[in-house]
Amino acid sequence: MQADMNKAGRLLLRAIEFADAHENRPLLLVVQRGLSLVLPLILVGSLGLMFQNAPFGLGELLESTLGPSWSTLWDTLVSGTFGIAALALLCAFTGSMAMLHNQQRIGPFVSPSLAIVVVMSCAFVLIAPREPAEWENIFYINRSFLLSLAVSIAGSTLFLRLSRLRALQLPMTTVGHDPVVRDVLTVMPAGIAAIFIFGVARILLNFIGIPDVDEAVRALLLAPFAQASDTLGFGLAYTGITQLLWLVGMHGPHMLSGVEEHILVPAAQANIAAWHDGAAPVFIFTKPFFDAFTRMGGSGSTLCLIIAIFLGSRDTGSRKLCRFALLPALCNVNEPLLFGIPLVFNPVYCIPFLCAPLLQTVTAYLATVLELVPRTAGEAFWTTPALVSGYAATHSLAGVAMQVVNLAVGVSMYLPFVRLADTMQERRGKRVLSALQQAAACCHIGPGGRKCLDLPGEAGRLAKALANDLAATLDRHDQLFLVYQPQLHGTLHRITGVEALIRWRHPVYGFIAPPVIIALAEDAGFIDKLGLQVLADACALRAAWVDRVPDDLRISVNVSPRQLLHPHFPENVLAVLTDAGLASHLLELEITESSVLEPNPHILEALKTLQGQGVRVAIDDFGMGHASLRYLRAFPVDTIKIDRSLTLDYGASVNEHIVRSIVELGQAMGISTVVEGVEQHTQLERFLALGCSIFQGYLFSRPLPGEECLHYIRTQPSRD
Repeated sequence: MQADMNKAGRLLLRAIEFADAHENRPLLLVVQRGLSLVLPLILVGSLGLMFQNAPFGLGELLESTLGPSWSTLWDTLVSGTFGIAALALLCAFTGSMAMLHNQQRIGPFVSPSLAIVVVMSCAFVLIAPREPAEWENIFYINRSFLLSLAVSIAGSTLFLRLSRLRALQLPMTTVGHDPVVRDVLTVMPAGIAAIFIFGVARILLNFIGIPDVDEAVRALLLAPFAQASDTLGFGLAYTGITQLLWLVGMHGPHMLSGVEEHILVPAAQANIAAWHDGAAPVFIFTKPFFDAFTRMGGSGSTLCLIIAIFLGSRDTGSRKLCRFALLPALCNVNEPLLFGIPLVFNPVYCIPFLCAPLLQTVTAYLATVLELVPRTAGEAFWTTPALVSGYAATHSLAGVAMQVVNLAVGVSMYLPFVRLADTMQERRGKRVLSALQQAAACCHIGPGGRKCLDLPGEAGRLAKALANDLAATLDRHDQLFLVYQPQLHGTLHRITGVEALIRWRHPVYGFIAPPVIIALAEDAGFIDKLGLQVLADACALRAAWVDRVPDDLRISVNVSPRQLLHPHFPENVLAVLTDAGLASHLLELEITESSVLEPNPHILEALKTLQGQGVRVAIDDFGMGHASLRYLRAFPVDTIKIDRSLTLDYGASVNEHIVRSIVELGQAMGISTVVEGVEQHTQLERFLALGCSIFQGYLFSRPLPGEECLHYIRTQPSRD
């Protein structure tokens, strides 16, 4: 049993690594981004399609009640969204391709707008119909989605490669004062060449007898069904090919419409006629069979995926999308999932997306052959919801039971891959979050004056999303909380203070590092609100500890340098102390030295005002910045906290001299010294030998929630 579990674990790890490696390939990444950009069109079009084809005569009833404007509304929405979806995908994919090209390569900047214009022209040159009447549906989602995607891939790749050729670059140094014009003119010859190449391709296609690429593809797809019969092989071939077409962005049943028109619909009509005549229906595979048993929620049996996500996914984004997609999926409209998750070109979900309908086809076929389920002989419109459609297609509750079985089959197939997708999402999120943490911890400022929100790519997008989440949780007063790490007198074993530390438990990404929290709050402009909330919570807790802890126990709160620039910072701090009923001498404000705070008269006056009222001032992370000594000269400082990097690497002789100098300097100036990051007894012994007395670190206690910290303080033995 243990060996089987280990083998399963190894297989899961390999699956994660395989899917992760392929999902991050540039082409797949750009395709999925392009699909997400057209999602608004898909969502609106799906609702329009659902109401346009409402089952049970509901559409006709609403039209007779509300008038013809009801159907006109949905017709307009469908034509205005699905009708241009293929063109929108072409533009979205091309723009994403150009942006990724600019990020990954050094060379002439290729304007994404120019790339869209060029590739759109290439598409019209290659696939434009000859007859004006055919223009209406040229970019409809069901007709040209894959073709548009293929043209955008080929056109973008061609144009971007040509733009790197020096022979096709105009030597433009300056053109007026607009760099966009210079960028466009520089690669203009490459755009012209790409359009001409597609024109030559169109001529060659006409020459070899392919005037319409779309029709040629349809004819090729219908070839395997020339000698079709009502067998399991036919059912599996039809299901498998339609699923493959959906997986690459094509409407499978629409591309195989000839199979429906010449095989499935006539078979359904023959079954219905036999049932009305009292005879036994003959055919197993009919259009109602596939609609009822293998397309629940739409092609791919995506209703099963929705249920699996609700049952097993931790990804709140996917769960929210499924809540929106549930109503269309009940009517077998699955475009929100196909282009929202997306399922199209998705290496994670390709196996269940292909295999679940195949297995459902087999189970429903066997149940029909064994006469457990009647042959379909009812008129069930394709938007009829699951369970209802099973009864309508078979005139029997056995049809409903068959749908329940197939739903269970589909959910069980999707569920492991839902968990796999969650694992990959977490891995991807950790990678991007790690880059965000590095940016927040360093001193580099982006072009917009922000550390995180100015970052390019995935890190910048994650920063913007987290900043919005942080602002929302500040208003709700959830997810954010404080923990407290005790500061201990090394010889007396007495707790002298606690440091309040902010924590953020994000529902998707887990714990967010404090430097990221502060950087996001500073970038987004609500650091003052966050800082005052932290200060108020910490002071309220310390005030609640009156008569339960030593009277002189201080609470330390970190202060962002940007908070000190607020004109009313001293008044706000004193107001918090008054509201909490806390004596000012019990509060210590810690300023991070590594944040490169520039001394100025306003900050100096603010700190002196607070110090004059009894509030203590500490410099955190002392010893690693270039301005350490200047701080001691410029600011009123009561405490310096030695940077943990000096304590953790204490064995080095250079660090020993630095620490010794800081301790002696503090003693000479009457400034208290706190040693951070003490984790080993050897560290404690060395610093005690240097004359240090106050320590903070995991050797004594990790940061604790309020009640646990109070218990630790009250149970700590002391020697006076």
